[in-house]
Amino acid sequence: MYLLIDIGNTAIKFANYDGQEINHFLTLPSQNLIIEKHLLQKINAAFNRIGITWTMIKLICLSSVRPMWDGVIRDLASNHHLAFYQLKKNLVLDDFTINVPNPRNLGADLLAAAYASYHEFNKNDSVVINMGTATTITMVKNHQFEGTVIMPGLATASEALFSRAQLLQQFEISYEDAYIGKNTKQAINIGLVKGHGLAIRALVDEIVVHLKNPIIVITGGNSYHFEQLLSNYLFDKLLLFKGLVYALHHNNLIK
Repeated sequence: MYLLIDIGNTAIKFANYDGQEINHFLTLPSQNLIIEKHLLQKINAAFNRIGITWTMIKLICLSSVRPMWDGVIRDLASNHHLAFYQLKKNLVLDDFTINVPNPRNLGADLLAAAYASYHEFNKNDSVVINMGTATTITMVKNHQFEGTVIMPGLATASEALFSRAQLLQQFEISYEDAYIGKNTKQAINIGLVKGHGLAIRALVDEIVVHLKNPIIVITGGNSYHFEQLLSNYLFDKLLLFKGLVYALHHNNLIK
């Protein structure tokens, strides 16, 4: 059993891989640093729920965009006498090129999702849309990470709007299949959700002309809002975790 951890800007996600399937079993907020004791309590409770013990874990593999957390996870591995591997630290991805001027600045989440798409889709060209705190649109071409587009994520845009417009009451946003709003809620849903989806589609349309028969895949916590509008894209909530698994395989850490 392998423990996979994805530390994003707003959430820490945990999954286990048994050699065949990935099971995402726990999500915690990452805005505030939780001390290791409390983190361990939450992981142990989740382990009990799904029938896992620490003795079943062979190693921990991490993708992180919040360095303040890295040491906590590293200590967690050390305290349980587990090998610790982290994307962009001690995992070699020499079958995949990062074609940007400063590869060190590339976020581990972008790399993991792009690496997953490269292997998951038989090394075909692809466009990877990751919908989290930011929405990113990444171009993968000829076994290379060619670059990305970064825009405010759906929740980020929503929070900005409601926090700055005093007369707007916050509500749970959702997709509206309409071209004009007849009330405030509908108008905001069209502008925020549908507008976000249409912006993604327009940017993807600009990218795909530079690719050969690309596969377009969406992942991330906000992706479910767009299953109707972007129904011709693939949806894969586990894509980033798959990137970690492919990285472990490439480094001969999974037999």
